[in-house]
Amino acid sequence: MPNQFTTSLWGDEAFSAILSMKSIPEIIKIISRDTSPPLYNITEHLWFQIFGTSEVAIRTLSFLYFFLAVLFTYKIGALLFARKVGVLAAILTFLNPFFFTYAFEGRMYSILALGVTASMYFFLKQNWFLYILATAFALYSHHFAIFAVFVQGIWFLKELLTNKDKKTSLFMFLSFVGVGILYIPWLVPLYNQTKMVGSGFWLGTPTFVDLIKMLGDYLARGIKHPLVTGALVVTLAILVLRKWHKEVEKTLFLLSWFLLPILATWIISQKFQSIFFNRYLLYTIPAAMLILASNTRKILSLGLIAALVLLLSNIDYHYFTHPTKRPFKDLATYVKETKRGDDILINWNAASHHLWESKYYGIPAPIYLPEGKELPFFVGTALMVKEDIINEIPEKLPGKTKLQRVGVITSGSVDEINLPNYTRKEVNVFGDLKFIWYAKK
Repeated sequence: MPNQFTTSLWGDEAFSAILSMKSIPEIIKIISRDTSPPLYNITEHLWFQIFGTSEVAIRTLSFLYFFLAVLFTYKIGALLFARKVGVLAAILTFLNPFFFTYAFEGRMYSILALGVTASMYFFLKQNWFLYILATAFALYSHHFAIFAVFVQGIWFLKELLTNKDKKTSLFMFLSFVGVGILYIPWLVPLYNQTKMVGSGFWLGTPTFVDLIKMLGDYLARGIKHPLVTGALVVTLAILVLRKWHKEVEKTLFLLSWFLLPILATWIISQKFQSIFFNRYLLYTIPAAMLILASNTRKILSLGLIAALVLLLSNIDYHYFTHPTKRPFKDLATYVKETKRGDDILINWNAASHHLWESKYYGIPAPIYLPEGKELPFFVGTALMVKEDIINEIPEKLPGKTKLQRVGVITSGSVDEINLPNYTRKEVNVFGDLKFIWYAKK
């Protein structure tokens, strides 16, 4: 049965897989020229040594990080409120549609969520040694973990100003210093990566509608499904009925964890380079689910929560059994069955290229980039080698008398492909993907 563990990798997942197949020193060197910290790819590299490089292995690693993030959500709920609140928050976090989609994403988002939830748990528990380790873990997973540290910094200031016992404030401060010391090795790469993003990125300036949409997606609308509107309505009803007057300080902590990173990135994106993007901030979702699960009204709210669990279970099951990623594995199988020795394959650079999927699935197809055009850094140029880009179609392959056919991979319009002196012969469609054979005129 098709499912999210076995579906084809898409471009960013394949990029991470190809990178993680390299040695750890190479991973650090290459990713320092890209836009992310190295922890996910280092752990994926080690995972590959034991479990292989299949789609199932890749998705299982992400699911493990996702599951551990859910576990820490339970521990936070039990610590702040009660075990039953922790259990309910963990269930809602596990079933949250947006969070659930990234349980199977072969990228750094699940490890980011794990790092932040663990950091928040040890921060609340005041276990400062494990807090330092968990926070460094989060920061080496994704740069956006810094906004979680920003939230903790606000609570440090509150502790400093209101608590007469300064011992806790001192330990908090020393913990921040410890995190900073562990992060020193990545400061230079971080500076260079920030300069790259500041020079131009693919994200546009977010609107107020984008902000509201992200909040809705994080609460219940993270998957396209007929039931998500009903799930959002039930979620909002639970929030309205919640006993907001109880345990106000704990609620304010959770609200700051949920809202401040989202608002901070939205505001920064208004005046500077846009960095507002939903998957970068998914670590705020456990906070929202902890709010949903806590201080509920006994009868009505519990009935609504039961209805929400049923709705989310239906949505997630449908998502799990109906993968929507492009079926690149099917395209690769077709190419391997039909390619002859004197054929050449290329990637047409439309809105996006598929170089990394091509490499992962064993059908090397360089990007065709006519002279004068350049690729932006955020499409994975740090991992590219000279052979990954060609500026013209060769007349023949080494050892061959002439070039018979050119196979073109694209997810754009077939009509935009322009190969001088070649005629389109056969178009094969695989979902949004197309593979087209061209022959010499």
